Amino acid sequence: MAKNNKLLRLLPAAMAVLTLAAPAGAQKKKVFIDQDIGGATGTDNQSVLMLLQAPDVEVLGVSIVSGDGWAKASTQYTLRMFELTGHGDIPIAQGAVFPLINSREETLAWEQKFGEFAYKGVWNARRYHDPYEVPPLPPGMPVIKPVAQHGVNFMIESIRKYPGEVILWCGGPLTDVAIALRLDPEIATLAKELVLMGAGFNVDKGGNHRINGRREFNWWWDPEAVHIVMSAPWNKITITPVDISVKTSLSEAIRSEIAKSSSPAAQYLTKYSRAGGGGGGYMWDEIAAGAVIDPSIITDQIELQVNIDIDHGAGYGQTIFIEKEVKAPSWFWKVATVQTDLNLDRFYKLYVALMTR
Repeated sequence: MAKNNKLLRLLPAAMAVLTLAAPAGAQKKKVFIDQDIGGATGTDNQSVLMLLQAPDVEVLGVSIVSGDGWAKASTQYTLRMFELTGHGDIPIAQGAVFPLINSREETLAWEQKFGEFAYKGVWNARRYHDPYEVPPLPPGMPVIKPVAQHGVNFMIESIRKYPGEVILWCGGPLTDVAIALRLDPEIATLAKELVLMGAGFNVDKGGNHRINGRREFNWWWDPEAVHIVMSAPWNKITITPVDISVKTSLSEAIRSEIAKSSSPAAQYLTKYSRAGGGGGGYMWDEIAAGAVIDPSIITDQIELQVNIDIDHGAGYGQTIFIEKEVKAPSWFWKVATVQTDLNLDRFYKLYVALMTR
């Protein structure tokens, strides 16, 4: 409680110190979002709102992939959130419904051999429903509609429209990106950067498998997609892994500060927060979004060659990596910048400033 009280004292001061205004004449960062919105609120939603609320970011569009929720229902959740937070002009497209190869049935069979997963996303019993059903949404059904084209085609079109300028930001499984690469391999070199939340390196908590922290949900849900994406020749890859995400907490102090604001984003989060008054929750995707907006929140990072185990045995879906200096086949191993530490105070202040803007 003492720590939360200290944070409450710091946050008002942060609002005066942290200015959120794009420099005059500065070009906004062009970002295309691929995300797996899992409901009305949560890390998925909050990270997207951070990018939407940032004055120096231009969100070109959003594609919705299955993972934390099914793509069809998640698209409706996203449309409604955009309506209620004043971002209804940003185009949204539905993406892939299923992983390339992995399935709920294979996962259940894997668990019988190697151990239970703590979290399986939409395959968890409490989340599982018909992939093409849209249950009643707590915030209500949206009035605006998704764009007619598939999310993968929308992603390709957006990257090709601004060659060398688009940051492809991914907060969920990489199914859409993998399909896009198979349809149009050049998007890897046409995009400015691939930024993603995923993977686990040396973490002892926060993964989706109780035994192995190197098996993180976004990567494990569709390992073959990750293999395709992490083997492509991107100009730059930046990873926010579980290891850094578990250093954060969406505390009650932060929630209380946001609840004081009349901004549409703040009121939306306050009204529809799944955690209610209990606080808590790692801020997985929010770090990946925050580092695009303000790179100074990251205080340490390392370059590693990173990929994923796609052998359908005990290691399936596990992050694999080697040092940057190790000579390895370039067709498989790509160097990624992996975030390892952050300035917590600056990150929290940025989050609050954006949500209350």
